[in-house]
Amino acid sequence: MMQPLSPPGDLRLTRGIAAALEAFDPITLDELKGSEAQLLDRTESKFLMSLGQFARLLPDLSASYRVLTIEGSKAGRYETEYYDTDSFLTYLQHHNGKATRYKLRFRHYLSSDMTFLEIKEKRNTGRTVKKRLETDGLPEFSEPGPSGFLAKAFPYDFRAFHPVLLTEYDRITLVSTGHAERLTFDLNLTFSNDRERRSYPNVVIGEIKHDRALRRSPAMNALSRVHVRKTGFSKYCIGVSLLYAELKHNRFKKNLLYLEKLSADGGSVC
Repeated sequence: MMQPLSPPGDLRLTRGIAAALEAFDPITLDELKGSEAQLLDRTESKFLMSLGQFARLLPDLSASYRVLTIEGSKAGRYETEYYDTDSFLTYLQHHNGKATRYKLRFRHYLSSDMTFLEIKEKRNTGRTVKKRLETDGLPEFSEPGPSGFLAKAFPYDFRAFHPVLLTEYDRITLVSTGHAERLTFDLNLTFSNDRERRSYPNVVIGEIKHDRALRRSPAMNALSRVHVRKTGFSKYCIGVSLLYAELKHNRFKKNLLYLEKLSADGGSVC
C-alpha cells in the first residue's frame, strides 16, 4: 500500500471551494508549528457533511481563521497507512468502547514531502494525544529509530502489527486568529487495502481541534447554520468496516449509513 502519489490538492478542489479559500489570509507551516494551534494534546469534535454543505460553510469562516498554505497550495494531499494485528486489536478496542485506545500509522504529507510514524492515543479523559517520529519513507519497525520510539510510546508488541488500511484525502487546514483552535476538512476520501478501493467524492469530514471545550467557537456557530451536527467518526474504523465485512461493525452502522447517504448517488464510488 501507499503506492502512487496523487497530484497537488488544489488541483482536485471544485472552483467554488477554491474561490472561497481566496478570501482567507494564509498561514505558513512554520507559523503553525510555532503556534498553540499545533495541538498534539487536544480535545476533538468531528463533523460529517456533504460537499455542498462545506461550500456553504467556508465563506462564513474567513473572518476568524487563516488557511494553511504550503508553496502556494491551500490544500494538502495526505496518505495514511494504518497498522493492526491479525485479530484487529485496535479496531475492536474502538468498536467495543474501550475508553483508552490507540492507533498505529504512518502518515505521508505530500505537500511537504514528510513522513511520520504516529501513535494516536485517545484517553479516558476524552483528550487525544499524538506522538510521532519523522521517518525516511516507510522503515521497518525493527529498525533502531522506530523500535525505540514504539517501545516508549506504544503499549503493545509492535512486531504483531502489519498494514491493513490506506486512507487518502485532500486536507484543508484553518487556524483560528483568536485562540488555540485548528479546523481540518478532509475531501476526496478514499479507503483501500490490497483487495478493494472505495471513494467518497461528495463527503467531507470536518474536525475541530482545541485545547479545551469552546462554547463560542465561530466554527461551531457556522456549522450550526448549515445544519451540520457533531458526530463521532473514525476514518480508520469506518475504512476497516467497509473493507473487512467479516468483522463486526454494528457500533459504526449509523455512520456507515450516513456516509452512503451523503455520497454523490446514494452509494460509494468504487
